[in-house]
Amino acid sequence: MSIPTFLLGLTFNAMTLWVFCGKFRKWTETIIYVTNLAASDSMLLLSLPFKMYSYKSREELGSSFCAFIECLYFVNMYVSIYIIVCISMDRCIAIKYPLKAKSFRSPMKAAIACGAIWTFVCLVAISLQIRFAAGNVNAEFCFLKQTDEPTETWIIIIIELFGFIIPFFILSFCSLQIIVALCKKSTESQGNFVFSRSITIIATNLIIFIICFLPFHAGLLIQFLVETFKMDCVTLINARMFVTVSTCLANVNCCLDGIIYYFASKEVRASLTQHIRMISSRKKISLDVIEVQNTQDTQQSDYL
Repeated sequence: MSIPTFLLGLTFNAMTLWVFCGKFRKWTETIIYVTNLAASDSMLLLSLPFKMYSYKSREELGSSFCAFIECLYFVNMYVSIYIIVCISMDRCIAIKYPLKAKSFRSPMKAAIACGAIWTFVCLVAISLQIRFAAGNVNAEFCFLKQTDEPTETWIIIIIELFGFIIPFFILSFCSLQIIVALCKKSTESQGNFVFSRSITIIATNLIIFIICFLPFHAGLLIQFLVETFKMDCVTLINARMFVTVSTCLANVNCCLDGIIYYFASKEVRASLTQHIRMISSRKKISLDVIEVQNTQDTQQSDYL
């Protein structure tokens, strides 16, 4: 699953970065948020080959390299989660309070929010990585917990509360507010297609968030409970296997983010469509030139 996710996700996120960074001159709130999201997803995807390689012996790779890859991976996972939440909050303010939106929203505020997210997540991730490394010093492989001792309770609370529960409730609240507002506008405009498509995108984004991140955080909690109550080895192995599989599912979000924001942004679609048409027209002109040249060569051959 990691290889298709890596290839598709990197393609879509690269296209998003290319369009937003290379084609647009004015940096709006949406462009700042989506650019940061695409950058975060791309860095997580770029860490996947190293993550797959890291399942080799820890001694062969080195503890420092393992710690760096683990930190890079989880930093970008949670930066992605928080930026998705920020995008949802930004949309909610713009749609629910259009008159007050100018005072709440600005490119500078969006940039500050993204900077605060990167700083907060990096500090927390580095702190937790130090704690995990101290308790997992004899681990044979990266990304795999080898000790049977349960993770400290406060660490699990931080990961579950700030890593999933709070972002999930904020995202759910904002998404429902946006959907209700768009449904009213759609009814007033007799089922306008734009509103209907926007409602579908918002609902899809929320569903994907749940599918990708709920199993992983549920798996961490289950593993913690199994370790805490000293259950049998088979249950512990199954819990850890579930965490590993659900991590792969969480990676898929990086791929789906690029697809969602391709369909959500008319600017991205328009720019890419124009670029594809330019390439197609150039190829057509080249083929026409080659065909004319071949015709001329044939005529000259017949004359000779």
